[in-house]
Amino acid sequence: MNILTELWQQRWLFLTFVRREVTSRYSGTIAGGLWALGQPVLLLMIYGFVFRKVFKVGFPELGEHSFVAFVACALWPWMAFQEGVQRATHAVVGNSGLVKKVHFPHELLVFASIGATFFIHFVGFMVVICALAIAGEPFRFSGLPVVLMGWLALLLLASAIALVTASFQVFLKDIDHMLGPALMIMFYVTPILYPTTQVPESVRWIVAFNPLVHLLEPIRAGLMHGNLAAFGQLSLFIIGGAGAVFAAVLLFRRLSDYFEDFI
Repeated sequence: MNILTELWQQRWLFLTFVRREVTSRYSGTIAGGLWALGQPVLLLMIYGFVFRKVFKVGFPELGEHSFVAFVACALWPWMAFQEGVQRATHAVVGNSGLVKKVHFPHELLVFASIGATFFIHFVGFMVVICALAIAGEPFRFSGLPVVLMGWLALLLLASAIALVTASFQVFLKDIDHMLGPALMIMFYVTPILYPTTQVPESVRWIVAFNPLVHLLEPIRAGLMHGNLAAFGQLSLFIIGGAGAVFAAVLLFRRLSDYFEDFI
């Protein structure tokens, strides 16, 4: 409880770090924050062209929905998770001067990087979903409670992972080199570009161990079909994710005593 109290007391510092994260990414750029929306949109257009026009892929599971909408429902949450973990992994090393000179809970740097990334991509997600709905995509906004819960569970998972990778990055510089390929593999074993039903039965049990499957699929089902069946499952993920974040903070704090010696 002391950790939670301390973090709450430092909430103003957390908000300052989040504001700095958001503004520093786009200050001096021509397009500003539009690139945060433009990059996923460009990827979405490429995937739509390659899979629909070149390979002519069609999934009966899509029903009345387009392939673009199918991918969009999972692509933005994935981009938030991927970019959040990668950016937050460098949160301590990238702010070495601040860590050495100022005494504050260093995990705030990780939380701020994750929070800023998820905020940016969530805004982009809502913009694209609304644009697709206006264009005629039959989304079911009654499923928004599950969508929001899925995003929250994803945020907690990314935070727990980033706290570990950010602390290890201080001592092991290879963490960054291993993280990129690991996330690329995870992208292709996560049902973002294909339905889970297309995975062969013989290996489907392996995919079931991927936690992102159980977070992205409910988001997609909530938007495309208004399915609220995953409400209980996501509640458990949120509780477990909060516990994982707390454990990761304890590990982070144990290692943070040695940060100044290795940065």
